[in-house]
Amino acid sequence: MAPDTQMNPVVIVGAAIIVVTGVMSVLVDVDFGILALQAAVPMLIGVGLVSYGRLRSDGVAATSQRTVLKWTVTGFLAFVILGAWFGEMASRADSSILLSMTGSLSVGAALGTVIGVYAARLRRTNEELAETVSELERANERLTMRNEQLDQFVDVASHDLRNPVNVAKGRIELARRESDSEHLETADAALTRMEALITDLVSLTKAGDRIDEVAPANLEAVSRSAWGSVDTGDASLRVETEIAISADESRLRQILENLFRNSVEHGGEDVTVRVGAIPNGFYVEDTGAGIRDDLRDRLFEDGVTTGEGGAGLGLTIVKQIATAHGWEIGVEQSAEGGARFAFTGVEFPDG
Repeated sequence: MAPDTQMNPVVIVGAAIIVVTGVMSVLVDVDFGILALQAAVPMLIGVGLVSYGRLRSDGVAATSQRTVLKWTVTGFLAFVILGAWFGEMASRADSSILLSMTGSLSVGAALGTVIGVYAARLRRTNEELAETVSELERANERLTMRNEQLDQFVDVASHDLRNPVNVAKGRIELARRESDSEHLETADAALTRMEALITDLVSLTKAGDRIDEVAPANLEAVSRSAWGSVDTGDASLRVETEIAISADESRLRQILENLFRNSVEHGGEDVTVRVGAIPNGFYVEDTGAGIRDDLRDRLFEDGVTTGEGGAGLGLTIVKQIATAHGWEIGVEQSAEGGARFAFTGVEFPDG
């Protein structure tokens, strides 16, 4: 239930004080001057509570209503007893004025002490909260620094790893001119796999970065661009939508490239891949063999792959990029029995 529809105990208590004071003012038989003097304080208290309750309705409604009402009843009973005592003392002509003054001052001192205790607790709580926030900010700064260092390390490491891989691939091309050994094909395939693994590792370290800025991205255009970046062979792509979604276009393209590559590698040479829209997002599906039931729940975990030569990072990257966008991703079976990845929670540009 929303805060503004909840019972507001402060307003209720304030309104009750106003009503009771008004009724009593009508029933009592005193001079107007005395009436105005005696009714002024409870009326002001009632109006003050109602005003506070309405101005701070969200904060009041968020507190425990039972706690507020419990202390309201406790205070009411306490002052009923005190009021009866003061009334009894005031009605006795032979009572001591000094003792009455002592009683009044004692009530004020006790009330001030209780308020002071709670004020001190509140200040201590605020100090502890401020200290906790400071610790979290320092921890966040350290984490940000470590992430930046990790990004720098990955960039340097990938650059230093790609150089010898490129040199080795160049040497293989030179060796092919002198020899037609099958060992060269095996070595070239291993280097190609290493290059792909380096690319996946670099993508994995950056995939989970939070995405703060998005822009309208045409799903058809990005899909066709991503398709052109993948070795698709005889596979075909069908884009059945022209919608635009709010996304980081380069990261969206990375999602599509990984899903297209996954479909082509595991769906067969003549697989058809479709991209389409759903009410709260989009989907990518294929006409391949689908995903085994024992892998479906673990599909986005590191190292899980449906092939023999993959590193199992492609779908992990897809999951992390989707999460960075705030999207949910579900794995289903397509109408043709292939794999279907549905992305939901996607925002669409206005207009």
